[in-house]
Amino acid sequence: MITLIAILLFSILIYFNSKFIKKHAILIYSISTVLALLTFIFSLAFPGTVFSTLSFPWSKGFFGLALFYLVMLAGALPNWNYKKRIYSVRTELSIIGFISISPHAIFNLIKIFNNTIAPTYFGIITYVIMIPLFITSFIIIRKKMNNRHWKNLQRFAYLAYLLLFIHLVIQFSQPINRILYIVLFVVYSIFKIIKTVNILKSKPKN
Repeated sequence: MITLIAILLFSILIYFNSKFIKKHAILIYSISTVLALLTFIFSLAFPGTVFSTLSFPWSKGFFGLALFYLVMLAGALPNWNYKKRIYSVRTELSIIGFISISPHAIFNLIKIFNNTIAPTYFGIITYVIMIPLFITSFIIIRKKMNNRHWKNLQRFAYLAYLLLFIHLVIQFSQPINRILYIVLFVVYSIFKIIKTVNILKSKPKN
C-alpha cells in the first residue's frame, strides 16, 4: 500500500510543481543521490533502528517504483492536462526513480552474494536493463547518440516494466500487495492498448 500512497502523493506534487522539477533537476538529482546513499548506509550499519525505519520507503524500493509507474503512465494516458504535466518531466522522473530504487537493488545484490537471500532473477535483470536507460537519459549523453539508436535503446524500458511487474508479483507474499500490483499493471495496460489502437486508426491507409 505504500507504493499506492506514494503514487498519489507524487502525482499531486508533480502536477503542481512540474516546472520547478524541470528547472531544478540537478538539485533534485543531488538530493535524491544523498538520500539514496544515506538509505544504503542506514540499512547496512543500523538495521532495526529508527534510521532504517525512516529509510524504509527507499530501501524497499517503494518510492522508486512509484516514480517509475508515473513514467509508465505518462506514455500511456490520453492527452489530458495531468498527462502533459507528468510527461513534461518524464525524463527527470525516470532518473530520480532509478536513483531512488538503487539502494533496494544494491542491498539485495549484497544479500544474494552473501547467500542470505535467494537470487531474484527478474529483479536483477530489470535493474541491469535500467542501467543503460538511466545513463542515456541524461541530455549530455543523449546528444552524443544517434537519435534512432537512442529511441531503440529506450524501447527496452517496456521490457523492464514487464520484468519488474513479474518480479513484484513473485516476491510479494501478501495477497493484498500482489492484487495491488496486478491492478496497477492492468490499468497501465488498458491505457496503453487504447492509445496504441487510436494511433493505428489515425494512420492513413495505403
